[in-house]
Amino acid sequence: MPKIEDIFSMPIWGQLEFDTVRPRLYFSESQADKRSNRTHHRIVMMEKRHGDTHVVPLTSGPHDVRPIPSPDGEWLMFLSRRSGSSQVWRLPLNGGEPSQVTFLQGGVKDFAFAPDSSGLVVVAHVTASRLEKEQALAEPAVDAPDEAWNTYYNRDVKHIHHAYYKLDGEGFFDQGRDQLVWVSPGDSNSEPVLLTNGEDMYSSPVFSADGKFLFCLQRVYQPNDSHPSITRVRRLNWSTREWTTLALPNWSIHDLQPSPDGQWLAFCASKPEEHGYGLTSLYQWSIANETWTDLSSATDRPVGDESGSDVPASSSARPVWKNGRLLMLLSDEGKVVLTEFDTRGDDKPQRHWEGRQVVYDFAVRGDEVALAISDPTHPSCIAWRTFGDEDGPVTFAPTPWDDGKDSAPTNPQEIWATESDGSKVHTWCMQPTTPGPHPTVLEIHGGPMSMYGYRYFHEFQCLVNAGYAVVYTNPRGSQGYGKSFGDAIVGKWGDKDYRDVMAGLESALHAWPALDADRLAVAGGSYGGFMVNWIISHDQRFKAAITMRSVVNRFSAMGSSDMGWLRVPQYGTKPWWEEPEPYWQQSPLRYASNIHTPLLIEHQEKDYRLPIEQAEQLFSALKYLGRSVEMVLYPEESHGMSRTGRPWHRVHRLLTNTAFLDRHLKE
Repeated sequence: MPKIEDIFSMPIWGQLEFDTVRPRLYFSESQADKRSNRTHHRIVMMEKRHGDTHVVPLTSGPHDVRPIPSPDGEWLMFLSRRSGSSQVWRLPLNGGEPSQVTFLQGGVKDFAFAPDSSGLVVVAHVTASRLEKEQALAEPAVDAPDEAWNTYYNRDVKHIHHAYYKLDGEGFFDQGRDQLVWVSPGDSNSEPVLLTNGEDMYSSPVFSADGKFLFCLQRVYQPNDSHPSITRVRRLNWSTREWTTLALPNWSIHDLQPSPDGQWLAFCASKPEEHGYGLTSLYQWSIANETWTDLSSATDRPVGDESGSDVPASSSARPVWKNGRLLMLLSDEGKVVLTEFDTRGDDKPQRHWEGRQVVYDFAVRGDEVALAISDPTHPSCIAWRTFGDEDGPVTFAPTPWDDGKDSAPTNPQEIWATESDGSKVHTWCMQPTTPGPHPTVLEIHGGPMSMYGYRYFHEFQCLVNAGYAVVYTNPRGSQGYGKSFGDAIVGKWGDKDYRDVMAGLESALHAWPALDADRLAVAGGSYGGFMVNWIISHDQRFKAAITMRSVVNRFSAMGSSDMGWLRVPQYGTKPWWEEPEPYWQQSPLRYASNIHTPLLIEHQEKDYRLPIEQAEQLFSALKYLGRSVEMVLYPEESHGMSRTGRPWHRVHRLLTNTAFLDRHLKE
């Protein structure tokens, strides 16, 4: 059975890219490292020989990601921090050592090859629209003027003008902007050329197949941002250097992919006014007619991977053109499936290799496809398949356990619960192999616009190994069950979603008699933490509760969260200080006097999505009331610590949570 410290022994594969010439697949491998307390990344190659696949590391890391082979097959480019900041490096595919390609101050975030391999367009973080050479920060000389010392010691001062000024996981924004830069690695006399400038942010460059046009995304960055996720698609005529903006709605657009014939542009988009509860859809844009077509909304499912995991993988999945059709991932009832969409609208979408699993990344070359997959008992694997053939080799990333009966992770069982209004609630349960009755933990996912699914979840496996049964559900508000299923709780948390979660628990207790109804705990993070707080302030059956990075006071979070003000339309037309009641009604703090369940509060000190004041308010209230409450704070960590935080903090978190449950459910 998986153990908590196994996070140091689980490499995760992602960012798949086929070689343009050879029977090879390149990808990045991520693995937690004990000594550095960081997640290390390196570039790995999978090669097919005589029907078998062989995995060979190409770089040693520890910060190598985003492998992309050049169209001519000569080079493998990747991003690395070997020089101190993220830059493009290249590895000769015929043998040799990596060498640095870009030397840009501020670093590089992404890049795209020109089709003729003559150069790259990179996304560089540029200050004041000036390209400067990469250099380490150094103190001014001893005899430097006061102006130099003033600049040096005040470089961390933040002078803020924009409504959108910080982002969880990144921190407060500096004065730099993400710009597009042309780089010619093969020309020693060539200097980088700035293609964009100004206050706006640019990302996701991609060339048309003939190299005549460059497409990218632009986010207008103005002091009074209406919505920071709105992006425009811009097109650069490569010969004339003239920019045009595609006449698309104010959507959140991503994953651009021009068609091979140059007539279409595929992309994915969601509508900001739906606040994440709507569907991310697949579209195609006619270059000639300047019209767009929605290819996926008829499925009533979102494209992309909406599943959650605490061992996430990097993914470079985007739409892929194949014989005039489009391939993209589709999230559906806990599964994520590679799906083929007819661009003419004549045929229904065709699903490939559908199973109880999550495909979180893929790459296509001709009739070959590589799928990066996770299922409940395997954190990561790659399946190398051929379209039309259901079978093919599967290579599993190494794990500290084998698939033998005694040591393998637990496979969940599932049922569909029915809430009193008839709504169906997808419900899973993992149980220890020992005889019951088992103390049981009800887990609740964040979002709420996410979904539990057929994917490995280390926390659940470790709880089962510790003797607990784990019940988890996808209540209304979750993705993967249709637009109306998600819309049902907009501005109304703690109603239908609360009833769904409790219906799932009741059905689980009935379906699996080994679950001990007298020894129940509840745990969840973010929105899941909100639901924990809501449940224990409205129900007294639980012996213990763990609330993590949770919503406590919706009113105060409107002004302190990195995106709090964006939620105003969910609660009415007036801002929170003019009409506070809807926000206060949705705040578990309002019901704190009803909380009697022993509670462990977990929070991260640099959480900008739900700042630490949320945890402190609940802790102070319960301490004032004399209730049983503890608080654990993790320094230098953001909202996503349970997934991407420092490895030893992740280990400490699971050990602490398990010990808390043991005290209240076992002793």
